[in-house]
Amino acid sequence: MLKKTAMIAILGVAFACACNGESEDGELVDGIFTEEEWAKIGELSPLEDPPPDPTNRYEDDPAAAAFGQKLFFETAYAGPLMIGDDGSNGGLGDAGETGKVSCASCHEGPWLIDLRSTPNNAALGAGWIPRNSASMINVAYYAPWIENNGLLDSLWSESIVDVEFDLGFNSSRLRLAHAIYDNHRDEYNAIFDPDLDPALDPLSAEAARFPADARPGSPEWEAMTVEDQDHVTEMMANVGKALAAYLKLLVSKNAPFDRYVAGESDAINEAAKRGLKLFVGKAGCVECHATPHFSDDDFHNNGLAAEGPNIVTDEKGRYDAIDFLLGNEFNSSGRWSDDPNTGRLDGVVKDDGLIGLWRTKGLRHIAETPPYMHTGQFQTLEEVVDFYNEGGHDAGFQGTKDDVIVPLNLSDAEKSDLVEFLSTLTGEEVSPDLLRNTLAP
Repeated sequence: MLKKTAMIAILGVAFACACNGESEDGELVDGIFTEEEWAKIGELSPLEDPPPDPTNRYEDDPAAAAFGQKLFFETAYAGPLMIGDDGSNGGLGDAGETGKVSCASCHEGPWLIDLRSTPNNAALGAGWIPRNSASMINVAYYAPWIENNGLLDSLWSESIVDVEFDLGFNSSRLRLAHAIYDNHRDEYNAIFDPDLDPALDPLSAEAARFPADARPGSPEWEAMTVEDQDHVTEMMANVGKALAAYLKLLVSKNAPFDRYVAGESDAINEAAKRGLKLFVGKAGCVECHATPHFSDDDFHNNGLAAEGPNIVTDEKGRYDAIDFLLGNEFNSSGRWSDDPNTGRLDGVVKDDGLIGLWRTKGLRHIAETPPYMHTGQFQTLEEVVDFYNEGGHDAGFQGTKDDVIVPLNLSDAEKSDLVEFLSTLTGEEVSPDLLRNTLAP
């Protein structure tokens, strides 16, 4: 705490010198911010490296990250499409076709968002997923809760949850195991121990031990030995850890806002400065969008009445996620975690107070990643600001709205300034080399 406070003080002094800001006689920082406001602003920058995850011992392994980059574009293990391309929905092929879905299918472009599904509020994988695809840039800063409802408690478990989700890949861990053996065996074996079992080769005399398509609960899976089940499940966990190692590299920093806080007075314009003042003051955005990645990593009920094509309107947010989170064999306390003693799940229980709570989204590069909300029901930042200015929706939402969600009484000019500030949170783009399909010849 002392180090952070000292840093803010140093930043404030440096900025004052550069910008004729707050001085000993009480002048405002840069002619606009009070000392209290500037202290809040100092808590939002700079963006340091993503936090470590002790449950993934491969997260900083360059070989694992390189492997994860390949896996991000891999389609070989995808199961049959439930919804085909109708000529207008952006579908990935004909219904029933396999090998069509990859992570990159719903995370494209420099900010890794869904540029394909139509309408664009929800994502079309094997079927319609009732979620707007979030950006994967800076996703490693969410700690520990991943997904909008906190369904997972690590980035590596999030990276594999869609494999056996029917609307995602509609696949199975045996399809995945065979794809990894057929296409990536040597690379996998060089990183992970033990090596993949040679019986995964369909020409092996013992090939019957590993069916072509099986998952927990299926007759084919139940017919396998426990040892073979564990071998395949460990492989699946390792795939998630390699993907997480890759995603941890996808970091965007040095936004105009960061340069402004560091003392570059003209890094953002006057409207954005007024918007920043609103953000930490009258609009109260900083109450939830705290920390340098602009999320408090907590859950809140913002009074959103979910709507839109392919959206489940009666989802209960965090409440709905708890059973899966606690029962997930890939959670942080499970046998596949590299540190089952983090205590992340301590005190996590399901109660009615969680109904309608959703995780606070980070705001960096927010201007580049429409549409907004987990439902994708707002196409512009102006719509988002209007929603919060009105104090959320009056009815139709699940649970009880948070006390901080109240009408803000912002003028049109103030709303415009707030949007202008949000546009200053876009940092440098990730290197194109990290976004390249390394499966391609």
